[in-house]
Amino acid sequence: MFELRKTQVTVEEIHHDGGPRLEPPLLRGSVAAVFANPFAGRYATEAEFAEAMAALKPLGLAMSTKLIAALGGDRGRIEAYGKGSIVGANGELEQGALWHVPGGYAMRELLGDAKAIVPSTKKLGAIGTALDVPLHHINAAYVRGHFSAIEVRVQDAPRADEIVFCLAMTTGGRPHDRMGGLKAEDIRGEDGLR
Repeated sequence: MFELRKTQVTVEEIHHDGGPRLEPPLLRGSVAAVFANPFAGRYATEAEFAEAMAALKPLGLAMSTKLIAALGGDRGRIEAYGKGSIVGANGELEQGALWHVPGGYAMRELLGDAKAIVPSTKKLGAIGTALDVPLHHINAAYVRGHFSAIEVRVQDAPRADEIVFCLAMTTGGRPHDRMGGLKAEDIRGEDGLR
């Protein structure tokens, strides 16, 4: 159902952000996959979308696995995540929502049944459109130090009849967090919030 054109993996290694050196460095990464949009130029039904989400589940697992490997391969080090999609001009915003279930649940599953909902964003855009993918802690959405975003841009996508699905993960929160609130070490992990 989805014909893959290309994938892109990006990893940042942050040693400091104007303060003390981070040991180990913070890793922030994203993986993006560019597909022909099977619904471009037409209105799709809820049943068609359900079939498409089922077809995307293996992709979510494969992309999550690829990103974890790019961030060092240790699932236990991943602390924050997010997801998003960019729909080309011949599509509609709802087609970007196809990624909610297959992208989010794949990351949660591979990260040991992470408790927090995966923050998400989507937009319509032309070739080279950037997407700020929101991030928060994998087990507690209220950990302020992990509120952040990763910019994802595929320089030649999406074409008008394409869609870009992306996932993002980090090995920690913002460098040098000093804003107070719930700390990662104080998470109770009961409800995905605190």
